[in-house]
Amino acid sequence: MITDDVINATGTITKEEELINIEHSVMPGTLVLESSRPYPGYHGDNVPETITPHDIYLVTKIKYDPEDILRKAKKIKGLLRDRFDTSFGEAEISNRTYHFIRLKNLDCFDCIDRIQKAFTEEGIAFCKTKNVRVEALIRIQRLFSFVKISDHLFVNRDNPFVWYFEIPCKPDWDFFKKITHYIRGNIDKYSFDAAIGAVYLEEIHDLVRIFGKDLTIEQLEFIREKYLYELDNPDHLEC
Repeated sequence: MITDDVINATGTITKEEELINIEHSVMPGTLVLESSRPYPGYHGDNVPETITPHDIYLVTKIKYDPEDILRKAKKIKGLLRDRFDTSFGEAEISNRTYHFIRLKNLDCFDCIDRIQKAFTEEGIAFCKTKNVRVEALIRIQRLFSFVKISDHLFVNRDNPFVWYFEIPCKPDWDFFKKITHYIRGNIDKYSFDAAIGAVYLEEIHDLVRIFGKDLTIEQLEFIREKYLYELDNPDHLEC
């Protein structure tokens, strides 16, 4: 069980989103993907919709060392003065694994091209462009920072609509997807998106990440109880 009130740790998020390729404001001939809709399971009135980029995935030709990517990103941010956060991971697209550098919190699309060029100057090679519009299973390695709100709930320090709670073990994605669909379909007026997470402290802790604009603490606790029940009773949905 996580006992600290404030958590700063590395970890992963596994989620499914529609990825589409973008061709404007990128290096010609390179594969750059964008999440067409962040938090796809959430259908409330406050879905993040802006003219600035959502999650941008710079697809690399090979898998690079994660620490090396972060060092290069730090150097590039100092040189360009563009605002962006960097993480890395992989996406399963048409039974093939693609590796990427993810850019988040960009101010505009125009800076993507120069960020790519800066990575290229640092020795990073990008995958050739192709037409992509597909639901992809994405696994991102990233830094977490969240605060304990109750015995079981934690909130993201940078986004008050993103919550986490611990689960006993990591479920298979297809099973997790089935559980999430069932829970959303049987709770009136609860709109949320869910993903699988994990953080590395003294040992690994498996999490569910929830995004929801108007969820109360009581509703989040209720959602947590539903997930714990379904995870503990895997035959329930087969009835």
